[in-house]
Amino acid sequence: MLKTNITDFLKDVAIPQVCVICGKISADSLCRECITAIKPISSLESCRRCGKPVTSISSGRCSTCRQENYYFNTHRSYTLYAGSMKRIIREFKYGRVYGLKDILAGFLSDVYDRYFYGRGIDYVDTVPGEHMDLVAGSFSRIKRIPFAANIIRIKKPARQSELGLAGRKLNILDCYKLRDCLAWRNKKILLLDDVWTTGSTINEISRIARRAGAAGIYLITLARGA
Repeated sequence: MLKTNITDFLKDVAIPQVCVICGKISADSLCRECITAIKPISSLESCRRCGKPVTSISSGRCSTCRQENYYFNTHRSYTLYAGSMKRIIREFKYGRVYGLKDILAGFLSDVYDRYFYGRGIDYVDTVPGEHMDLVAGSFSRIKRIPFAANIIRIKKPARQSELGLAGRKLNILDCYKLRDCLAWRNKKILLLDDVWTTGSTINEISRIARRAGAAGIYLITLARGA
């Protein structure tokens, strides 16, 4: 045990933890300065349904929401998919810097407190994937909302980034299902994901949840790309 502790100590001394953005030595994977530099999307300039940033809105819904068949009640993102947040998500998702999971869960928690607190959420869940499973688990512990892990992928879709809007919708059709459909009947579900681009994937899961009888479906993503 003593040898292990000494080894861990020497590793920390030799390779101190640094912020993934600025590279400064930090107690966490993201330093306080870089966290505070990420600006949340203002609620006063967002569509009430999908959270799309807009310069002006009269009906409460943007033009996209009036055209698309969305199955969820409300979606909100913490910030835009650009700058530091874009790099953070890429480091976490592709670089597997999983030390960021609690910080990312904190961003989602902030959105929850601003928009969804008091909605009576029964379960939190996420699009299946190791990186978001970790974030959802952390979020579940922070907010004390059970992590259902009720969504499974039954078919691997092609990379959404390589497709247009119509192709994205067809690509993810029937790729997911619920382990237990009855578990979500008359329940309010909070779905988490990393990036909203067109919303095709998370809207497909919302469709499945709605078909299973969910009473309400609310979405939070870390960042919005469109």
